[in-house]
Amino acid sequence: MFCLSQTLILSAGVGVSKPGPTLTLVAAITIVCALVFGSSSQLAIANEITFQDAFSLALSNAPDYQLAEFKVVGAKARRDQALGKLLPQVSLFGQWSQNEIKYDRSSDPYSDVDFPGQRYGVTLNQSLVAVADGLELNRMNLLQQLSQEELREAEADLLDQVLTAYLTVLISDADIGALESEIAAIDIQLEESRALYSENLIPITAVLEAESRSASLYADLAMAQGQRAVAREALTRLTGEREFQLVEVSESIGLLSTFGSANAAASAALISDPAIASARTSVSAAEKAVLREKSRWIPDVSLNYSFQHSDVGFDNQRVPSRDTSTLALQFQYPIFEGGAKRARMQGVTAEYNAATTALRAQKLDTESRARSAWLSFHAGAERLRAGRQAFKSSSVNVEATELALKAGKATRSDILFALAQRTRARRDLIDARFFYVQAWVELELCTGAHPGSLAERLSAAMHL
Repeated sequence: MFCLSQTLILSAGVGVSKPGPTLTLVAAITIVCALVFGSSSQLAIANEITFQDAFSLALSNAPDYQLAEFKVVGAKARRDQALGKLLPQVSLFGQWSQNEIKYDRSSDPYSDVDFPGQRYGVTLNQSLVAVADGLELNRMNLLQQLSQEELREAEADLLDQVLTAYLTVLISDADIGALESEIAAIDIQLEESRALYSENLIPITAVLEAESRSASLYADLAMAQGQRAVAREALTRLTGEREFQLVEVSESIGLLSTFGSANAAASAALISDPAIASARTSVSAAEKAVLREKSRWIPDVSLNYSFQHSDVGFDNQRVPSRDTSTLALQFQYPIFEGGAKRARMQGVTAEYNAATTALRAQKLDTESRARSAWLSFHAGAERLRAGRQAFKSSSVNVEATELALKAGKATRSDILFALAQRTRARRDLIDARFFYVQAWVELELCTGAHPGSLAERLSAAMHL
């Protein structure tokens, strides 16, 4: 826009009857400026991300979530391998050879033999009784289910990480805005104080007090800017985006809880928490492992069929081409394994006991988390209401102190103190707002809300 206005002025100066080199240069500059500023504006708009955008980017970029996805694929592959052991096993085999037999000279009348031979065929094996393999397939099904539940847990953890990083950036931006606002007000006070001091109307202490407050604010500003840079790096690690601008958050974020008490929240969490579902699945999988080892006392029975065409005998003797087939019923029962069977039983029993203990611990942790989240959410709501009132009161106090200063009823120390109170109240309000949001998300997650839909709901509430 600046380049366009400059062009219009220059064009008016040179006239429009005959475009000269100057006008051509100005037109070229106009086009370049329009392209540069236009593309920059579009880029800035494209890089604005809501919380939903940040979470979607993290789902496709965060390494921890991708590892959980790979574990799901691996669990499915292991389940398919276990299923394959119960299905018919068919194999083709073949051998083509050059056979040479030489006899000792004293072995006449036998003569040496040198001939090509071939042997090929097919084998088929079908398990009839394989209890251990069947239980292992059941265990693999449970482990596949466990990997999917752990993927949901990873998604919930990722949502919490993105929320923390996103809010930290917003808090840092808001802190910087609050500090810059007070710095601007302090600079005005400092300029006025210096002018009054030069006229010997106020003591030097009033100037020094303003300078001290200004230096303190600049130090806080530098710290806030550093914290913002660190917070942006944390969000970049999750989303993969380095150049971004966060969409502004609404001053009023309305979030509702469906639980009337901490007990209700804890009861819902014990039923719906994905972490408890994962722990229960782990117990079931460990139980299947115990049953699998116990079932190894049952013999494995299988049906075997083989077909072979060959013209070579067992001892590489030339024989007429022939087809042979075998149908057999086979069983296998281990008698002695050097103590391995007992050791396996001890191992799976220990894993089962560990899984049941982990389930009990998870239930205690989930109940505590749900209660704490409910209490934090309601305490956060009260803190947010109090913070709004405190900021409103501090803003009114600044206006009243400024009027009192002009009327000679207040000192410059009073105005500095009022400005500091307003900045502190503003920063406390920012912290209260985002503490309220985090407590709500924690409550929703531990009571079974799906992370994807939760991110969508939260983003809609934040960016009205």
